[in-house]
Amino acid sequence: MRVAVVVRSLKIGGMERVAVNLSEAFADAGDESHLIYFKDKKRAFTPKQSVHFHHFNLDKALNMTVIGAVLGVLAKLLNGVFRNTYFIYSGLLFAPVFRYKLKKLEKKFGKFDLIIMRGHGTFELIWPIKDDRVVQMVESVFIKHGSKLDNFYIKCVYSGKNLAGVSSGVKEKIEEVLAITSVKAKSVNVVNNPLDIDEIRKKADAYKPEIEGDYIISVGRVTPNKNLSFLLESYRYARDHYGLTLPLVIVGDGHDMQNIKSKLQEFDLGLHVKLLGLLSNPYPWIKNASLLTSTSFAEGFGMVLIEALACDTKVVTTRSKGGVKDIMTDDLEKYMIDFNVDEFAKKIVETIAEEQVWDFDSYTQKFRAEAIVNRYKELYL
Repeated sequence: MRVAVVVRSLKIGGMERVAVNLSEAFADAGDESHLIYFKDKKRAFTPKQSVHFHHFNLDKALNMTVIGAVLGVLAKLLNGVFRNTYFIYSGLLFAPVFRYKLKKLEKKFGKFDLIIMRGHGTFELIWPIKDDRVVQMVESVFIKHGSKLDNFYIKCVYSGKNLAGVSSGVKEKIEEVLAITSVKAKSVNVVNNPLDIDEIRKKADAYKPEIEGDYIISVGRVTPNKNLSFLLESYRYARDHYGLTLPLVIVGDGHDMQNIKSKLQEFDLGLHVKLLGLLSNPYPWIKNASLLTSTSFAEGFGMVLIEALACDTKVVTTRSKGGVKDIMTDDLEKYMIDFNVDEFAKKIVETIAEEQVWDFDSYTQKFRAEAIVNRYKELYL
């Protein structure tokens, strides 16, 4: 089988990392796998050599012709007058460029059997593309709808398309939005993100974290949705009421960082919390942690929880909307806590102290790369 995974960019981020993982998963399964990306700025990931790697620079290709350059400028001017409408013009301009480049690629390698597009940022750029081979993977439960413009956006990017959520929670949200907007998709399914356990474990041994003793860790973008203020409040409560002494390490960056730094001062936690910023390989820190916490309000999937389990690290998470419930099943369900500071603090301390042995291999089994590849083939071939 010949498959293409398409993503807007390869900057540091969960969706981008998953796009690379998926392309490698197909290659490892013996399929001819291609990874296509549009934006080269801040590229942080490169797939292994078994994956054919292509940069479709849509902006450059459009600007190579006079009429394309003029239309590109006109699109930006129209967006300045009619705010948030750029997706309309960009799709009309970039879709023909994408078709041309894809046909050129297929002329060299042969026709693709499956084309997997990851995330709204990717398929909104080329929304006029309608092809039964294309599956649009929706990564988030945050799908804007309600206004006339938002509903028109949904019609453009969802109507007649094969859609799949990365979790049951995302699928439910897609179906809710489709019903509200009276838009009909070709199909709606669930396909979880793949996990390359061997690669994660290999990266987890790449270096030794520069910290002495045990610690708790949080990994992810520092945004309001990640709810790190709740984590800091729970951490302080655990220190004050349950005798927690372990430091907290936060890996990540984002536009809520200044708020988090203010909270550290407010809670007087500066000496107990270590801010590492973005790391291209956070796995050694995850592996050597006593516990990984996740406090998001919502997660499309919750990949960091699976990655922690792959590193044999215990997890405690909030009862988030979206995909967390797909991961925290059976034995793990009791480690999914409501948004209550006392309960979350208590569970952190109890989990660190418990003697129960976790069956990490069984928790990650259904998310292994080979299982996800087979899921795509069963649904779309």
